[in-house]
Amino acid sequence: MQKNERSKIKTITLGCRFNFYESEISRAIIDNLNTNDDIVIINTCSVTHEAERQSKQAVRKAIRENKNSKIIVTGCAAKTSKDYFESLDGVFKVIQNNDKENINAYLNIPQPNSNIDLIEDITAAQNQIFEDRARAFIQIQNGCDHFCSYCIVPFTRGRSHSLPLENILKRVGFFLENGFSELVLSGIDITSYGKDLDYRIELADVIEAILKNYPNQKRLRISSIDPKGISEKLLELLKYEKRIMPHFHLSIQSGDNQVLKAMKRRHTREDIIAFCKQIKLTRNDVVFGADFIAGFPTETDSMFQNTLSLIDEAELSLMHIFPFSSRKETLASKMVQLPQPVISERARLLREKACEAKLKLFESMKGKKIRGIIEKTIDNVSYGKTDSFLPFVIKKAYNSSEIVNVLEIISYNENYLITKKNDN
Repeated sequence: MQKNERSKIKTITLGCRFNFYESEISRAIIDNLNTNDDIVIINTCSVTHEAERQSKQAVRKAIRENKNSKIIVTGCAAKTSKDYFESLDGVFKVIQNNDKENINAYLNIPQPNSNIDLIEDITAAQNQIFEDRARAFIQIQNGCDHFCSYCIVPFTRGRSHSLPLENILKRVGFFLENGFSELVLSGIDITSYGKDLDYRIELADVIEAILKNYPNQKRLRISSIDPKGISEKLLELLKYEKRIMPHFHLSIQSGDNQVLKAMKRRHTREDIIAFCKQIKLTRNDVVFGADFIAGFPTETDSMFQNTLSLIDEAELSLMHIFPFSSRKETLASKMVQLPQPVISERARLLREKACEAKLKLFESMKGKKIRGIIEKTIDNVSYGKTDSFLPFVIKKAYNSSEIVNVLEIISYNENYLITKKNDN
């Protein structure tokens, strides 16, 4: 969870990076309304029962701590627990995901155009978007068509829909004009980009258009990608285009083919290994991240071991681990569930393995020189991410979003690479 405060508008964001992007948009829209009301926006998550519980807790806490504010609840839990939030005394409005970009959905203040273009809202907000961040997130797609058996996202965000290329390029131009050196293309299933548009286009075409129209843009990141959605054209870009940062986060979920089939995933463990090996051939600085679910209903001990072994075989390093959480709208909720202690233990073992893999990578990087972007500075100590998205720290004050070109890795701990400036 992260809190940001500016003027009379506060955002509380739970869940995925995509929610952080949308929280900034919500804040910019409300800021443009020039309201005199104090506003608290809670952008919720419901990917698991625990995430939904935390979302409810965050809303109740916001009500207690902001007696004179208007509380707005949005995000995925606003869909799955709509009645609950609407029943709370102190919640002013519950806004669904598909209304997040509708300016009138927030405060019902009449506007000349009830569907003001989001680009105009962002532009009017000037530097307020992501002003405390090193990078800007650009939404190019939302929703998902795949209906994996465990996933509630298609029910909370709807079918896949893509932002037209013209609008994406406008957003890129806006962020570059406002000093952001690193941009992240984001969405729920960005490899499905373009399938709903009335002209032929895919994610690789979007990347090419950005790099062609903005040749000075040197740092482009791609958010989580579905391995089966990677086209040959996109693969070639990931392998050879150095302006795409060498960190790829894969939505894997399991390392066992039988479990993947039960999950209704479209890839196999062999697909993951092959993809990672192909990228490694041309980009030796690449780092792979992954999402995994522990304790899916059909998962046996041997199937779970296949997930553990995939981490080594594919050389995965940065992982998000989720204990399986049954969501009543999904197919997996109708399967025979594993005992909760088994789910918890497998999640623990996966997290232990993930930590081991990260520290193994950190150890291999001692003495190397890397480049990084500064995210924040506290008490003359700066924190940031390398090009490969590894967290680092340096005992020197830098400005947020500053690129530091030559950093030598001298040590590490569980959380950070410890670096020093080295121009030799």
